[in-house]
Amino acid sequence: MDLRQLRYFVGIVQAGSLSRAADQLHVAQSAISHHLASLESELERQLVTRGPKGIQLTEAGSVLYRHAEAILRHLDFAKQDVANALNVPSGRVSIGFPVAWTNLVGYELFARVRNLFPQILLHITDGNSALLRERLINGRLDIAVLFTGQPERGLAVEPLLLEELFYVTADPDPSPIQMADVARWPLLVPGPGSGSQRVAQELFNKFGLTVTPIGEIDSLSTFRRAVASGLGNAILPWSALYDGDRKLSLNYRRISDEKLARPAALCFSDLGQRSPAIEAVALTLKSLVYELSDKGIWQGVSLIAAAAELSRSAAPP
Repeated sequence: MDLRQLRYFVGIVQAGSLSRAADQLHVAQSAISHHLASLESELERQLVTRGPKGIQLTEAGSVLYRHAEAILRHLDFAKQDVANALNVPSGRVSIGFPVAWTNLVGYELFARVRNLFPQILLHITDGNSALLRERLINGRLDIAVLFTGQPERGLAVEPLLLEELFYVTADPDPSPIQMADVARWPLLVPGPGSGSQRVAQELFNKFGLTVTPIGEIDSLSTFRRAVASGLGNAILPWSALYDGDRKLSLNYRRISDEKLARPAALCFSDLGQRSPAIEAVALTLKSLVYELSDKGIWQGVSLIAAAAELSRSAAPP
């Protein structure tokens, strides 16, 4: 087993087929097939199965993929550490946000990292909690913001903040609303895997309420438009309402029965080594979150003590 075989194997998995992997890696498909067959022969295990929808990992293949990703990332970290010999963070860092956070922190984080650490190539993506967790564990992300407050197997979890969830509606009434009334009106929800949907459902269950959503929408812009038009209401964080300098077109009301909040944490894979560039991006994000909370720009959040101290120390003067 050598590094070329591992790179080809990871390329096959990420491309989804041998032909696409050959195109992306700029090698002949026969070479890809040869190295895959050599790996399977050496390990005495079938690593992938081929079907009409492309390749699928076997159980043995999934195990090798996780290790191969970690090995290749460690190699990249070694190269970055050499480049960072002068204490200048550099290299590629990939971070994933919840969809609701992107408008609020995505551009500002990118601009700050670009200004402070020009040798870092920052990749920003977003998605629901399930997708971000999967990408982090598989090594596709270096950092992910996940809605969790507990340690998780395979992840290093650093609690960051508590984010309150509100009843979001086109109705201009600003007064608090009870859960029983929330359940009476048409409700739109994000798709499966959403942290806000999970927290809301737990509270509905606590109050013995049965709610049947009228639809599931993962696209945030479509979600906002559907609520603003009066098609339905939602339970969302304030960050989902943020729209830059434009005035909010949606109203948010607090839940009066019980504060509805979800913990958010910075998460890293246990298999990966944190390079100086990853640490620099994480500290810059903590500083940004502290600033948005401290200035009252971000509504309905409270920083967890340890994160607040780190954010203050990392904040620019």
